[in-house]
Amino acid sequence: MIKKSITGFLIVLTLFSCKSTVQTEQLTRYSYPDVLDVKGTIETPFQYGVSSFSDLGTWHSFSLQKDDKKALLGSFAGPYLMRQQESYWLSPSIIGLQIKDVDNDKLLDLSGATNIKNTFYPGVLQQSFKVYDLDVNLYLFNANERTTIIKADITNSGAKRTIQFGWKGDIYEGVQKGIRAVDNGLQININDKEQANLQFAGNDITLSDTCYSVLEPAVVLNNSEVHKMAATFSYTFNQEESQVYLAKAQQLIQNAGQLFVENEKRWNGYIDRLNKGSVDAILDVKKYDRLAVKSLLTLVHNWRSAAGDILHQGIVPSYSATYFQGLWAWDSWKHAVAIAPFEGELAKDQIRAMYDYQNESGMIADCFFRDLSIEGVNWRNTKAPLSGWCIYEVYKETQDIDFLKELYPKLLKYHEWWYINRDHDQNGLCEYGSTDGTRIAAAWESGMDNAVRFDDAEIIENSKGAYSLNQESVDLNAYLVEEKRFIQEIANILGDAETAEKYAAEAELLNIQIQDVMYCEEDGFFYDVELKSQDKIRIQGPEGWAPLYNQVANADQAAQVVKVIMDPARFNTPMPFPTLSAAHEKFNPQKGYWRGPVWLDQAYFGIVGMNNYGFETEARQMAQKMVESAQGLAFTQEPIRENYHPLTKEGLNASHFSWSAAHILMLF
Repeated sequence: MIKKSITGFLIVLTLFSCKSTVQTEQLTRYSYPDVLDVKGTIETPFQYGVSSFSDLGTWHSFSLQKDDKKALLGSFAGPYLMRQQESYWLSPSIIGLQIKDVDNDKLLDLSGATNIKNTFYPGVLQQSFKVYDLDVNLYLFNANERTTIIKADITNSGAKRTIQFGWKGDIYEGVQKGIRAVDNGLQININDKEQANLQFAGNDITLSDTCYSVLEPAVVLNNSEVHKMAATFSYTFNQEESQVYLAKAQQLIQNAGQLFVENEKRWNGYIDRLNKGSVDAILDVKKYDRLAVKSLLTLVHNWRSAAGDILHQGIVPSYSATYFQGLWAWDSWKHAVAIAPFEGELAKDQIRAMYDYQNESGMIADCFFRDLSIEGVNWRNTKAPLSGWCIYEVYKETQDIDFLKELYPKLLKYHEWWYINRDHDQNGLCEYGSTDGTRIAAAWESGMDNAVRFDDAEIIENSKGAYSLNQESVDLNAYLVEEKRFIQEIANILGDAETAEKYAAEAELLNIQIQDVMYCEEDGFFYDVELKSQDKIRIQGPEGWAPLYNQVANADQAAQVVKVIMDPARFNTPMPFPTLSAAHEKFNPQKGYWRGPVWLDQAYFGIVGMNNYGFETEARQMAQKMVESAQGLAFTQEPIRENYHPLTKEGLNASHFSWSAAHILMLF
């Protein structure tokens, strides 16, 4: 018996030892092929609807050619130039591989290739195929904020042969003002300032009006020998920039292999960080990992480097919508928090970019663009006060104390601006407003442009250049409570005890005001209130759960608000969290913008709000329902949308929308 027991123990121990040596698969970017469908055939410059790929803040992007377009094999679609109010495709394919069989003096027809793979991995477009015993691997990735590299690795799997490799492409005529050959490349004038440049290793360039061809010196390839080559494309905004990036191009071509290794390492780092998730996660990253990766990709594809009047890098709302090629305040705070675990410098610069447009009184502009001569800064309104949250969260990720010191006085000035300019009766409860006295700009300030709660609002003057709506908004004041708490935290970190004490006391008083003035016992919901009468404006929208997100409600109030949220007749719709109760007569998701569609930032605030008060099960249930029901979120290759229809669940308005992606990412 003893001998059998020992034997059994040894068997179990051996099995356990064997099992413990099994390695968990390391997830890399190659674990996530084609998370987004970025394939398309470009037929006209102003062709919209084709998704594309960019990285490192370039203002241009590329796509994969469609799988069935064998005549385009060896090339990538694009580039797409992200230009203010007029984005377009510069070319159907500005750079494609060509191979010349020197021994037979003919160019090879790549359309007869086999073993074709055409794949988008995070951070790189990859194409591979076999033609005439040559195994070709093409890679397109970004080298810096202005430049894309196209790299080719070609292996001879047949007999010794003499080959010339090169590139070819064509450019649309109506969207550029001339092409000329320069040393080892081409210069394309977009207008008097903007330029595109192609650079090659070879200088044997044939150029017509809109087409070019370049062949590098012939090489002799033995069996199993590999030939490596590369070219660059850059898009710049002035002559000085053009010269700077042109000077870097040949070095990039020489170092293409090492740059590819660095690109892969960076993206594998993102994937690793993403899959670690968080102890506070509401969504399971293992279940929805492709959605998590798609959300991260959406932010990176909308990453734009500093250029022109955008003084620091940031993330635009959507590259696919020409009107979104700028930076908005409310969007920027959300983008920065989401990207901070992956690109801390980008997150910090996103905040700096907005504070670059803080005026002397402390106000931060609503939005601005790369070229202010085309469209100026919107000083008519600002946006809801989330920058304290943003600054604190980015500091937590980066631990950059100098960044905190840099932004602290600016944050204090912005926070106090609200009470000087947007508290009409100086009772401590603020209103949304405008600088030009228009009601529409005041509604824009809320971020909820045409929300039903503002339908009967009137504009009133506080002082010169400072106007308020005649209603005190619950979400605005809830954000201000939480911002006071973040200022308190930051002040404590920086050793400013007096300021910390001041804002802690203010937060407590404002918290009580909101509970007493803005909560309706009869409805179990929070509302805006009319300024003079303090009557509640009993229209149910996401502003009513802002006190839960900002931890302003008491426990009993929160429980009642959760009941309203979970009601299928109001907010627990087929895709939950519409921006107006589905029971309201003005509920109109198809045409309503903020009168019914689901916006994922407000859904996030609702989910986190429930979670804050111990309704973890409901929060997870609603989060899962949201991502699984919506068109283009979980389990699809479709882009993430600006907002969604709460009943049909279809995506609405802009595609590849950054703040939607940002808030999904935060749920992980």
